[in-house]
Amino acid sequence: MHHVFIVNPAAGKGKTLQMAEIIKQRFSTFNQTYEIKITESPGHAEQIAHDYAKNNSPARIYSVGGDGTLNEVINGMAGSNAELGIIPCGTGNDAVKSIYKIWDPVELIDILPVSPSASVDLGKFNDRYFINIASIGFDAEVVLKSRLFRKMPLISGPMAYILGVLAAVIGLKKYKLRIKLSPSSVNIEKDMLLTIFANGAYYGGGMKPAPKAKVDDGVLDFCLVEAVTRSKLLRFFPVYKKGEHVNMKEVQMLTGNKAIIESDNPFPVNIDGEVFTEKQATVEILPEYLSVIIPVEMK
Repeated sequence: MHHVFIVNPAAGKGKTLQMAEIIKQRFSTFNQTYEIKITESPGHAEQIAHDYAKNNSPARIYSVGGDGTLNEVINGMAGSNAELGIIPCGTGNDAVKSIYKIWDPVELIDILPVSPSASVDLGKFNDRYFINIASIGFDAEVVLKSRLFRKMPLISGPMAYILGVLAAVIGLKKYKLRIKLSPSSVNIEKDMLLTIFANGAYYGGGMKPAPKAKVDDGVLDFCLVEAVTRSKLLRFFPVYKKGEHVNMKEVQMLTGNKAIIESDNPFPVNIDGEVFTEKQATVEILPEYLSVIIPVEMK
């Protein structure tokens, strides 16, 4: 087995490079080969993962960074026989919370190379894969604004997200969407605050938009939130953060395997922390589409 560690030096405010020495120490007494690849630009992690995954040789590919790095690595290796390892070193590290019970990166470097793997589901938003959550609307605006706060010293990932929320509230927008869900054949046309397509349960530094979502249940959890006023949003946010919003009248919680979304105007999209705009989208679940190394505690 060959082990490839893809390290994003910009993640975690530069702390990921410290992991390189820890990886070297781990493999100094391990009889399998390894490489450490440092990313140089956006998209580079995806290209590295693709290059190693496409030759179908036995490989374990590790994402050493945040959720954005992880998303790139997944898109590079999806559909291959390579196995994914997650070394969470970013500011949010939300995806790992739905997959691992151990989150400490140093401990994971020690145990993942000798741990077994299991199949998990992947989501697909148009032509992009995601392991955690894709969404449309308010939270995509939040991600854009929270990035600015994350660049500031002494601002943690969760705090940056909260500040991003407050900034997005000030410029609150609504998004008129036409949504068709399968297999329930539910059709919705409303002004929406946000629309969540969840494979995992957490995002935004530990928020729980879809508390019951699981990465291996073969379905997506849909959280559909109607447009609300600023005052209502400020009351909604603390409840949403704890995953206690599911019974609110403005919220619909559904499950399914596919959603088609259309709008007359571009809408902001957030996929595992990567943000862009679309006017039409197809979101679907791909059951057991990726092998992930699952840490086993060493005695």
